[in-house]
Parts: sequence; structure tokens; C-alpha cells
Amino acid sequence: MSLLSHPRIGALLALTILLPVGGGAATLQEKIQNSRQKLEHIHENLGQMQAHLAAGQKTQTQLREEIIAINQRVVSTQKKLAGIQQQQHQAQAQIADLRAKISALQAELAQQKGILAQQLRAAYTLGGVTPLAVWLQTERPGELGRMSVFYESLAKARSTLIIKTQDTAQQILKTKHEVQTHETHLAQLARQVGAQEQTLQQQRQHQAALENQLANRIAADKTKISELQANANILDGLVGRLLVQFRHQEEVARAKAAAAAAAEAQRKVEAEAAARRAGAIAARRQAVEQRRLAQKKQAEQRVRRERETARAQQVQRAANAQKQLPTTVVRPPVIAAAPTPALPATPIVGHGNYPAPVSGPISARFGAPRVTGGLDWQGITFQAAVGTPVRAIAPGMVLYAGPLRGYGQIVIVQIAHSLLAIYGHLGATLVHVGEQVSAGRQVGSVGSGGELGNDGLYFEMRNAGHPVNPLDYIHN
Repeated sequence: MSLLSHPRIGALLALTILLPVGGGAATLQEKIQNSRQKLEHIHENLGQMQAHLAAGQKTQTQLREEIIAINQRVVSTQKKLAGIQQQQHQAQAQIADLRAKISALQAELAQQKGILAQQLRAAYTLGGVTPLAVWLQTERPGELGRMSVFYESLAKARSTLIIKTQDTAQQILKTKHEVQTHETHLAQLARQVGAQEQTLQQQRQHQAALENQLANRIAADKTKISELQANANILDGLVGRLLVQFRHQEEVARAKAAAAAAAEAQRKVEAEAAARRAGAIAARRQAVEQRRLAQKKQAEQRVRRERETARAQQVQRAANAQKQLPTTVVRPPVIAAAPTPALPATPIVGHGNYPAPVSGPISARFGAPRVTGGLDWQGITFQAAVGTPVRAIAPGMVLYAGPLRGYGQIVIVQIAHSLLAIYGHLGATLVHVGEQVSAGRQVGSVGSGGELGNDGLYFEMRNAGHPVNPLDYIHN
């Protein structure tokens, strides 16, 4: 189930995050304070649901690798099955040839048995006649040799036919044995075909299950990407509303400042007029006082010159009376300048003028794609331990301090007319809306986990509401 479709979360989002800036409490701070408790409850539910969705799911890469491996096994099994089926066809063809051979041999055996039966009947018809009896009973002794040759040829033909009939019977038995062997092999092949077909079916079922799991995973990722997009849209809307509110406050402040400046200018004009009147009176008094002081000063100077002349004459007389003494030049001691300590070199991760909010390596850069796909990073991520202090990179006014869906606890500081600094995934915030913070002031501490995967700070900067690369503004 999508996190956005959860009834409790949807209701709370409608009452808090999507609350219009212009309605409700009297100030921006009161509006945000009214929804802070509800937003914290939303983030607790979101964290639990995200952990539930992520538990026990394989990555898309692992699923695709398993599907590829199963496809390879399916192809191998299909090749093996095709080979076994080809052997089946060959065995069936051999059995058909052997059976045809058996039929031909059986026909030949039947023919041989018929000829042999005719010969046996003819021999039986002759009875117990021997060659000697034939020789004694013949009326023409000249035919005796021819009859002997005939009987001998007949005996040989009968003997040859009997041997051939026996060979044909042996061939039939041998061929039947071959048929039985091929039929046994064919039964084995049939069992192998059944086993391979069952294996193939199991592999295809496993492949279908993995493809279904992959489809579910992709659908879940799409849902998460949609949620990330919704989170980004919420942050964009909040930043836009805060900018409008801040600019309105600036316009009101400028109007008040202009009125105060006009009143101050009027007061200065009146004060200058009064000062000019008082100055004229003071000038007249000063002129009188200056003349009196000048006369007094002239008298004092005359007395001083007379005293100095007398003192000089006395010093000259004392100098003439004493000897000249040697003089020694006294020079001040030379103090060596202390060497200036060398500053430790620090790696530069950016080329801006502001210091980094925390010290640590950058694991995700601006514009880099997220692991789960979808939106690119609109800020950068510093790797830092939980509880590490997060400090403001520049002075400014806090526009927002509290939870925001998808970003944990965040602090948004207006550091210039159109420039915002966003500190996200904080474990705690130490500032409140409307407070003026100085550069280096701790605004919160690093939180744990969340969408970042590891502990760290998500830092984003926006110019006129649009995300910009923080490395163009900070250095380390």
C-alpha cells in the first residue's frame, strides 16, 4: 500500500503540510508551531512504513540476475530435452526397421518351411527306397548314375535349406532381442523426457515467480519515487510560501523604516535649526571668551619667556664650570619576531565564501541520481556521526524549524534577499522561527538514517526558490 494512501497520514497531511500560509495563526511561527506535533507523528508513521516496505525485499539487480540464470538453465534443459527426444525418434526408427526386418525374416522362414515341407512330403512318398534298391529295380541301368546324382543333389538342397531355416530363426530371435533392448532404452528415454519436462516446468514456475516479484518491486519503487516527488513538491511549496511571507514582512519592515526615517529626518531638521540658534549664541560667547583667553595667554607667554631666558643663562654658567663627560649610546634590545604558525591545510570541497555546516566527506552530490531512481539530489549529503553539531554557514533569520515529510527535522535560514540555506535530516533543532542567527551558531545536530541510508546531514541551498549547487557557496 502506498504511504500517501494511508488514511491517517493523508488526513494529517491535509491538516498540516498543505495548510495555507495566509490562514490560521497570526504569525508564521505560530502557524508552524501549531502543526509541529502532527508532523512529528506523521514522520513516525512514515519511518515505520518505509522500514516495513524495505524489509525482506531483494534488489532489482539481484532479481534480474536470478531470472537470467534461470533462463540459461531453461535453455540448457530445453537443449537436453531436444537431444533426448531426438534419441527417442532414432530409437523408434530403429525399432520400426528391426520390426520390418523381423517381418521379412518371418516371411522368408515361412517360405523356407514350405519348401522343406514339400521336400519332406516327396521323401515320404518315396518311402524306404534306398539307392541300392533303385539300382536293382531299374529296368535301364544307364539311368542309374543320373538318379544317384539327383538324389544326392536333393539331399544337399534339403540339408542347405534346413541350415538356412535355422539361421533365419536365429536372426529372428536376435532381432527380437535387439527390439527389446531398444524398447528398454526407449522407456528410459521416456522417463528422462518426463523428468526434464518436470524440471523445465519447475524452472519456468520459479522464473514466473521471480518475474512477478520483480514486477512488484518495480511497482514499489515507482510508488516510492512518486512519494519522493510528493515530498519534494511539499518542500517546494513550503519554501515558496515562506519566501512570499518573508518578502511581505520585508515590505512591511521597509515601509515602517521609511516612516521612521522620515520622522527622524524631520526631527533632525528641527534639531539642526535649534542647534543653529544655540550655535549663534554660543559663538558670540565664545568670541568674547576667546578674546579674554588670548589676552591671558599673551601675558602668560611673556612671563614664560622671561623665566626660560633666566633658566638658560643659569644652565650655561653651570656647563662652563664643569668638565666634558664621555657619553654612552644606549640602544634598545632587539626582540626577534615570533614566527607565524602555519595554518593546517584543509581539503577544499567547494569554491564559495561560506564555511561548511559540518566537517565530513560528501556522499551524495548535487544533481547525482538517487539509488532508488527517480529524482536527482537537489542538495549534498555530508557523512557525520549522530549528534554532530550543525552550524549556520552565514547570519540570517530562521524561516522554518521543525519536521517536514521526507526530510526529518529541518531548519531553513534566509541568509540573503533571495538565498536560503536548508539543513535537513537533523536529530534536533536548537533555533525557532523569527530568530536571528549568527555565522557559526549551532542550529541543530545530525540525525540518523532516514532516506540518506547512513548517518549524516542533508544540506540544500535555494536561490529565488530554485535549488542551486551548495558547493558554489561553501568551502571546507
